[in-house]
Amino acid sequence: MGWPYIFIRNDDVWTMDRPFRFFFQQASKRSIPVVYAVIPGKMEPGLVRFLCRAKERTPKLLDIVQHGWVHANHSAVAGKKYEFGISRSLKAQREDIRLGQKKMRQAFGKLFTPAFVPPYHGYDERTFRVLHEEGFQIFSAGRRSFQKEKRFIEMPAQVPFSRYDQSQRSVHSARDILETLARRIYRRPLSGVLMHHVDFATPALRRELTRFFDCIKALEIREGWRVLLFSEYLRVGNGIGKLE
Repeated sequence: MGWPYIFIRNDDVWTMDRPFRFFFQQASKRSIPVVYAVIPGKMEPGLVRFLCRAKERTPKLLDIVQHGWVHANHSAVAGKKYEFGISRSLKAQREDIRLGQKKMRQAFGKLFTPAFVPPYHGYDERTFRVLHEEGFQIFSAGRRSFQKEKRFIEMPAQVPFSRYDQSQRSVHSARDILETLARRIYRRPLSGVLMHHVDFATPALRRELTRFFDCIKALEIREGWRVLLFSEYLRVGNGIGKLE
């Protein structure tokens, strides 16, 4: 039947620090595809070179997509964050999205997948309008947006690995994430896992990451789970059934 399918999206990518290197190595050595959401206004040259080489060498193991502009918070409301949202004019949003896309295309060229991840998962109808104007094909936030007009494909990452307890960032256990996926995955053709490599900050938390990747690899082999990239989804004409 061609499913269950999942995708893994790793956000806030901009520098070659130790947490990023560890995350990338663990996914890569298990041949697990990951969508890397890169912050164009912050990305460092070393990261660009690394991702370009990796995408050219193993194109089926990573996608490079746009994560806003500089990941700034423009909200004046306590407890609510967004780089794109109600306080941002159409002109301001267009300028930031265009600047970000220009930098992404200059840095990655044909290796860039035309997908947009809004920082803090914040956006409004003006965001959609600009993304449509600029030719983006995929929009990936934390939940489905119920667009007024179907402008692009939505790939919501609805299963967050990070957790927030009294303003302290940590991660869920690998077991909890896998149980959540198991409950969802046979009711939906596609489920997305949201990760932040920076949150795997201690040996214990890094073990949860490697446990998760080991289990995903085992599920691929034993149960036929598939881990998709956005570019693969686009390649088959948006039809999951064609991926069998």
